[in-house]
Amino acid sequence: MSYKIDWAPIWNNRDLLVDGFLTTIALSGLGLVLALIIGVIVGTASALSSRVLRSSSAAYVELMRNIPLLVHMYFWYVALAFLQLPPFLCAVFGLALYSGAYVAEIIRSGIGAVPHGQRLAALAIGLTPTQAFLFVIYPQAFRIITPSLASISSQLIKDSSLASVITVAELTYQASAIEGQTFRTFEVYIAISVLYLLLVSAVSYGLLLVPGTREDDGQRLSDA
Repeated sequence: MSYKIDWAPIWNNRDLLVDGFLTTIALSGLGLVLALIIGVIVGTASALSSRVLRSSSAAYVELMRNIPLLVHMYFWYVALAFLQLPPFLCAVFGLALYSGAYVAEIIRSGIGAVPHGQRLAALAIGLTPTQAFLFVIYPQAFRIITPSLASISSQLIKDSSLASVITVAELTYQASAIEGQTFRTFEVYIAISVLYLLLVSAVSYGLLLVPGTREDDGQRLSDA
């Protein structure tokens, strides 16, 4: 018996898909913001001269990125159940800590790509070490690493689908619920694939279109 495609059940449950899509955006957005904060702190510490800070940063990166993301989420949701955190926060923390380790390595490499003379020149004109990072090192480093950050951002959005296993009602969770009610497996997963594609593409291309991050801008910076 041939399979007949029927989009009506998907359309009838569009409210669930919209709610899941918005939850995915919120989950990914909060996770990304926290991952960037963690990454900047840890990545900067790993680029400093202090051996203690470098060792601590390296230990964090190795610990976080060598543990599967699903285990991170279960750790917050099950192992720390006595904290009674909402599943949504458990997923956010898991995403942030896991992705933050990768962001930290990107930040570290970006800082390392900025010529050391830039920092020395900033200190020579009277800037404090903090001001040198904020006004001289970071702007150049972020311009260099924007493509890598775009890749991490898109990966984080896709990884957010794992939150469905700890009952976060994001897009994949809602798709599973709709599929269980309608048995329209093909249609529902095609629908969420399109939504993920749109979201990931918008974030990735949006970051790459930030002024000063295009290849020609980078070439002009290096020429200068």
